[in-house]
Amino acid sequence: MTDITALSAEEMAAKLRARELSAREVLAAHKTQTEAQEGTVNAFVTLDWEAAEARAAELDALAARGEFAGPLHGLPVAIKDCFETKGLRTTWGSKSFEAHVPDYDALHVARLRAAGAVITGKSNTPEFTLSGQTSNLVSGTTRNPLDPEKSVAGSSGGAAAVLAANMAALADGSDLGGSTRTPAAWCGVVGMRPTSGLIPYGPNPSPFDGLSVPGPMARNVRDLVLMLEVMQGNAACQPLGYWQELPRLADLEEAPARRTGRAALSLSPFGASVEPSVQAAVAPVERLCREMGWQVAEDAPPLEPLMAHGDIIRGQCALQLRAALAPDMALAGESYRTACAQAEGRGLAELIAYQTTRARVWADVCTFFERYDFALWPTATGMPFSADLRDGEITEDWRTVTLTPPMELPSISIPFGTSADGMPAGLHITGPRGSDARLLQFARSIERAIQG
Repeated sequence: MTDITALSAEEMAAKLRARELSAREVLAAHKTQTEAQEGTVNAFVTLDWEAAEARAAELDALAARGEFAGPLHGLPVAIKDCFETKGLRTTWGSKSFEAHVPDYDALHVARLRAAGAVITGKSNTPEFTLSGQTSNLVSGTTRNPLDPEKSVAGSSGGAAAVLAANMAALADGSDLGGSTRTPAAWCGVVGMRPTSGLIPYGPNPSPFDGLSVPGPMARNVRDLVLMLEVMQGNAACQPLGYWQELPRLADLEEAPARRTGRAALSLSPFGASVEPSVQAAVAPVERLCREMGWQVAEDAPPLEPLMAHGDIIRGQCALQLRAALAPDMALAGESYRTACAQAEGRGLAELIAYQTTRARVWADVCTFFERYDFALWPTATGMPFSADLRDGEITEDWRTVTLTPPMELPSISIPFGTSADGMPAGLHITGPRGSDARLLQFARSIERAIQG
């Protein structure tokens, strides 16, 4: 019999709807898989099998009457521990909130539940998501299921590990500076940062900027679309709402096939030093795109000027979270204290310089995407570092190439080849604001071509 946990989310959902599987059978298989993997991987902060089993029983009773909750009926889903979950501990990776249990769901979490998701637990994140290493003082360090000595990056490292270890069918993440995409690349799964506003973020400590957004994560593009269709859509409380019609799953198999265009490819974007074996892993995408009928040129969007402002972006988010949540700073870890310190004492002139740069880069990016449909580059500049490194010890310039958030551009990372250490490499694809549907179709066409 096929291992249930090895099925795609789409396959699982179809079997649940056909009543070839029950929600309780699916949950039991994932519980067994989690119990076998979690001791090594440490991807979850909190698990609640009792509540999950009760929800699965409710869904099976519904199915027995010929009714189904929605497209995610019976699918086990992990929620990142920076999003509120009603009745389920939410710590933000902070000792200040080690015992915090919300009495409400974040907006997209409520949508996932309503669509039939069975929430099994909270995936690990660095404190307040502000680190490239998924580790905190509440639950420790998450390790890569493909090699436990190696990191899952951050900040949605727990989510990526959950998927890579088949401990859930789907997982959500958040993305400020690559937090869905880099962990996805290093764990061999798919992570997306949608156009800001496509998925409502609520409650949001910074509702008037779109730097940090919720994003779906999955093991393939079709599964990711299955989840995104549920998460997306305007909400009245969100000032930066952005709605668009996403492709249906069937649309993803239409050769985009029919609408080819121009893609920019850079194996060393923004002047970053990319590890040669990572470049070698991603380089074949040029030939693949040409075989699909696309024109490919060596180029990249002009995001490099933003790299000098990374500390301001990160620090600003840290201080906004501190104001909104009021954590006890005496309990804070090194990574979060450092992020706050990066913003404290910044003068108005520095903030204006950042915003001026952001405006100039935005104009240049708009011009860039008049010439190209998509831009492609390696998701991470290097191979996974040790899971035992502390955040302050990470010196590799590996995060810079995911710096699309200030432009609020949709971006996705899909697995593409392996680097010299045998670990997965990721192909990063970015499009203009609002191009999520075409981006997903393009990513799926590449995924399909890789699979042959």
